[in-house]
Amino acid sequence: MKQGRESDETKKKILFAAKKEFAAKGFSGARMSSIAAIAGVNQALLHYYFESKENLYRSIFQNSLGEIPDKISKIIQDEINSWKPSPDIELCAALYILVGLHFDIHDEEFHKICSREIAEGNGIIHEFVKNYMIPRIVLLDKTIQRGVQQGIFEISNTLIFTICLTSFISHFAHGEDFFKDTEFYDELYSDKKEKLYNFVVEMSFKSLRPSGKALKIPVLDNEKKERLNQILKNLDSLLEKL
Repeated sequence: MKQGRESDETKKKILFAAKKEFAAKGFSGARMSSIAAIAGVNQALLHYYFESKENLYRSIFQNSLGEIPDKISKIIQDEINSWKPSPDIELCAALYILVGLHFDIHDEEFHKICSREIAEGNGIIHEFVKNYMIPRIVLLDKTIQRGVQQGIFEISNTLIFTICLTSFISHFAHGEDFFKDTEFYDELYSDKKEKLYNFVVEMSFKSLRPSGKALKIPVLDNEKKERLNQILKNLDSLLEKL
């Protein structure tokens, strides 16, 4: 039992060190020897637990976005379903969560890894997208489809719209470093969570408005926002312990 706990602690130390190394140097620049030094372990242990640098890199994604976030996703979905919301309110809630996942989860190193991965295009993030993002895209797409079926929304291709929406949120969040020290930074990133949420809601509802009809932009009340904020806070606390 003690040996099992020590093994888990060693893996955590290695993953913690690897996240720092990959965030600072990217996949190609990171060195297993440096990770071992940061973790304070023999380099042979890295190969014993993870076999290769690529497997260790993948493990960071799994560790940051694995089973716990999937469980939280179910909690979020159950919470929203308990409101018995119309598609427009459900869309607002989904957008609030998507924005919050980028700004309320305090894992700067993981965000840097994602940004580097997108820039360097190693292809490993494509595996992450397939395994973890596509199910979320499907859920958002189904919400919009339901709105189309009920005549609340109108769009020619719900899936393309959903991908555009999720991609924009991700690129905006990961692009913050790029705009630092520019004239645009304060305009874009002061009060960034509220600013981005309000923008994507406005953009979405104007884009989804049926021809010749009015589509009022709904307001997600403070009680619902607070319940969603608490779920995000719980997720952040769980990830900090990993």
